[in-house]
Amino acid sequence: MRVQFGGLPQSVNFSKLQPRDEQGKNFQDYLRDALQEVNQLQQQGDVAFTKLLTGEIEFHEAMIMAEKANLALQLTMAIRTKLIEAYQEIMRMQV
Repeated sequence: MRVQFGGLPQSVNFSKLQPRDEQGKNFQDYLRDALQEVNQLQQQGDVAFTKLLTGEIEFHEAMIMAEKANLALQLTMAIRTKLIEAYQEIMRMQV
């Protein structure tokens, strides 16, 4: 039995298959952006407590900002731990 390849259909649009410029971000860029966002949240939390002490904002607003910063930092630390565990597991693999 012989299988013949008839070629590609004429309606295939290859422009959709090409990588776009906005998809050019690599892992390092995503990581840097995420860490900058966590750092920004931490700084906003510090500013919120300063404003709380001066009476510029209410207590609940400062606590919300501080909790956002805390949760972002906890998530970052959990991701870091998982990345280290994955790296160590890869290093234990025998080639």
